[in-house]
Amino acid sequence: MKQEEIGKFIAQCRKEKNLTQAQLAEQLGVTNKSISRWENGKTMMDLSLYEPLCKILDIQVSELLYAKRLTTEEKTRQGEQSALQIIATKKQLETLSIFIEILVLAGIIITITFTNVLASTTFEQVLSVSLGSFVWGFALVLRVIVRRAIIKLEDNK
Repeated sequence: MKQEEIGKFIAQCRKEKNLTQAQLAEQLGVTNKSISRWENGKTMMDLSLYEPLCKILDIQVSELLYAKRLTTEEKTRQGEQSALQIIATKKQLETLSIFIEILVLAGIIITITFTNVLASTTFEQVLSVSLGSFVWGFALVLRVIVRRAIIKLEDNK
């Protein structure tokens, strides 16, 4: 199982650095029992610990995930694949942005059309304004999330 391989790799790298489980645990702010569980493949660490662990062990995150030291050629290939994935993801997010803009317009159109044309009672007017505002608001929230994701991708290049 990959989890066990990663655990063995963590143990190997820790020993190469002449660190005990307790010393590594202290540097990461976890218990030495947690380190033991990781190294035995019983549990995986929290994602937020990947970068600090790799920094301490002087390895790359990709090496941790592959559970082996990568050659320069493998690192280059992996970097190129990551760059291509980032570009593809950014394109998908930009396409999604177009649909979100359409959703914003749909919310506005629903609000104006239903309220002025189709709603004859006060209840129907309130309902159409609420529905349109919900669609519009939801689209705005999605827009913010997607824009932040795009910015984060651009910052990681």
